[in-house]
Amino acid sequence: LKQLIYSQADTSYRDKAEQFRVIKQNFNNSGQYDDEDLAYVEFKRNEAKAVLSESLKKDKKSAIWQYPAFGFKKLVFDWMGLYATSPVRVIFSNIVMILFFAMIFTTLPYLANTYLNGINPNDPFWIKYWNSAYYTGITYFTVGYGEIVPIGILRLVADLTAFVGVFMMSYFTVAFVRKILR
Repeated sequence: LKQLIYSQADTSYRDKAEQFRVIKQNFNNSGQYDDEDLAYVEFKRNEAKAVLSESLKKDKKSAIWQYPAFGFKKLVFDWMGLYATSPVRVIFSNIVMILFFAMIFTTLPYLANTYLNGINPNDPFWIKYWNSAYYTGITYFTVGYGEIVPIGILRLVADLTAFVGVFMMSYFTVAFVRKILR
């Protein structure tokens, strides 16, 4: 079905999205939930492309914000969680985000007058990285023991880390509950 829909040269992204939506609903009605998830992902992908192309047709200048918005949605909703259809992918994305923020917490002190109070600045890079990963995890999951405190610009990075952590945990909850309720 996927090949058949994508091989239609005379249909728009909106038409393709509608076809995948109908297929998704049929799979849901027949209890084929794994196939429903696949159709739902294709529906959302084509819907996003339709919104982008329709916006650009209306106003070419909207590309300034439409492309970044499309890229953000593609990264967060598609790649990081397959539109809340894959709890395992969301967990993997959480691990990647923690390691990413740990790298920021480790490298930013080399570039700016900022540091994590509680991490020895004389430690080797990888020791600082794993200590930063611990701090990132504690901040990401909003535990906040308080033995490591950000100083300088890292305070803003810590705020962003906590926000992303709350968002991604919510995203995981949606993906997990979606699977459980079937």
